[in-house]
Amino acid sequence: MKPGFWEVWLNVHQNLLGKLVIVLKRHEEQVTRLSAAEWLELHAQAQRTTERLRRAFAPDHFNYAFLQYQDRHVHLHVIPRYAAPREVSGSIFDDPDYPDHDAVPGRERRVSPAILDALAELLMRAQ
Repeated sequence: MKPGFWEVWLNVHQNLLGKLVIVLKRHEEQVTRLSAAEWLELHAQAQRTTERLRRAFAPDHFNYAFLQYQDRHVHLHVIPRYAAPREVSGSIFDDPDYPDHDAVPGRERRVSPAILDALAELLMRAQ
């Protein structure tokens, strides 16, 4: 992706397959202080990441949230939801609360660097 206002990070906590955040590159604590250009690019980035997640893992639904409980920096959570388990690189990922509200905080599921790399590769190929 070309340089811009945002970058995408796969969440190391993969209690929901493909959970990621779109992070503002400059420091800002209030969403309402985003510039028009930042909002426009965030919209495009949310569309791109949603489409990549759809192609890579076929989620049944998506949730989007600006949550700043622990990190007071503007970032958008993109949270795929699944009606049935998915298998990636030999690991099974489920969403036991679907279609209800997912648990906050979610159950702990830190994946290995190898699994994170495999997820990232799948998302990169899903252009």
